[in-house]
Amino acid sequence: MPKRPSLKGKGVDIFLGETKTKQEKELEKGKATFYFPERLLTELDEAWFFLRRINRKIKKSDIVQAALEITLEGLKEGKQNNPLVEYFKNKR
Repeated sequence: MPKRPSLKGKGVDIFLGETKTKQEKELEKGKATFYFPERLLTELDEAWFFLRRINRKIKKSDIVQAALEITLEGLKEGKQNNPLVEYFKNKR
């Protein structure tokens, strides 16, 4: 028999059902695991230390999320000089 989902922290929503708006659902974060070369992880640490001087609350996940959003937005706009496109052109 499967384990029932946790009710902890749901309060009155247990009885009223889900009340999240579309925007709240879009902002929910999921978990993903990716494997990176050690060199890249070291550079991420250095960037994290630098950016924490500007904003102490910044996390490495925030840095990766921002980099992905900026890069993917460029792809959506069809920019051929996008760094991601250039990276894979040179990777052949």
